[in-house]
Amino acid sequence: MLTGLTLLFAKALGELGGRGILLGVALAWLGPTATDSQPRVSATDTAYLSCTVWTGKGWSRPTARSARTPVLDSPNGVRAYGEVKIVVKDGSCENTTTLYVASAEGQEFKVAYKAPSGDGNGIRLIGWSPDGKKLLADVNFWKYETDRGFGQVPLIYDAATRQATEIPEAGKALATHFGSDCEFEPSTWSWNGNSQILIRVSRTPTDESYEQHFCVERPRLFVFDLLKGTVRPK
Repeated sequence: MLTGLTLLFAKALGELGGRGILLGVALAWLGPTATDSQPRVSATDTAYLSCTVWTGKGWSRPTARSARTPVLDSPNGVRAYGEVKIVVKDGSCENTTTLYVASAEGQEFKVAYKAPSGDGNGIRLIGWSPDGKKLLADVNFWKYETDRGFGQVPLIYDAATRQATEIPEAGKALATHFGSDCEFEPSTWSWNGNSQILIRVSRTPTDESYEQHFCVERPRLFVFDLLKGTVRPK
């Protein structure tokens, strides 16, 4: 299924002319499908906030909702939080994920990043770098009502430039490291100094609907160098 999905995403990207960030992210950061025995979508968690959730017997009716992360303060006084809002239009759900940043206590929060709207997306704030200059977050993407899995990409906000940047190179480096015939689930873990981040790689849940090819038996940490664009086991 991993290989088939990769081909599907590659074909879709070609048709879109490379416009689809979700598809590009999903190709590099493929996670478990929405048909897992324990769906990860949630009615409260900003990382996977969904308009419909599993009740134990079935999926709930689509409902508009919103959620915020706690505010994270840097050692230098910069403050940030993430927010996800969901609207329901004609039975279809659309998420909007936004990162807000204030330069200091008492200052107005302003939009620093907004994920492409449409389908499912969410955010998890991980923390400020040791020097307090950059904020690390995880942005998730998924398609509602499909089994195409989840896309994830690290996001870094630089307080000096006031710019937020997605880091898809991390997923590409891991895909190169493991090879094409390998299924794994990555998640952004933490900072490793001021210019490296840790990525946790684990085995995806078992899914009997297709032939899986695992290369990760237990969770492992990898170091991604933001300056060099390289990845190595920790």
